[in-house]
Amino acid sequence: MAFPIFSYRTIILDMYQKSDKRFLYYIIDLYLRGEIDESTFCDELYYSYVLEIDESTLTSVENKIFSELEAITSRFSEFEEDYQMDSKAFATKDEVRKEINRVKEILLDN
Repeated sequence: MAFPIFSYRTIILDMYQKSDKRFLYYIIDLYLRGEIDESTFCDELYYSYVLEIDESTLTSVENKIFSELEAITSRFSEFEEDYQMDSKAFATKDEVRKEINRVKEILLDN
């Protein structure tokens, strides 16, 4: 009998449904603990915030800051050459990290 192969990534990301706003908080925490990288964070934010979450379930503050976060993460490239080619078109790991930290601080204050 063969068992399905589950990656660590699959297991940790299955804590909440992507349509649940708690998933957004969860991936922020996973990223800040170093359990997922920028590429995974950006992908998961897109799948959840853009494709799955009903905006009416978010507060106005949440909607504003997740929208701002998504604007940065949607431009992320892990390739330095992309950023060097056009720094306004692409976001770096550092820019993504700074924005995630900013969002976390705002969420903690609200």
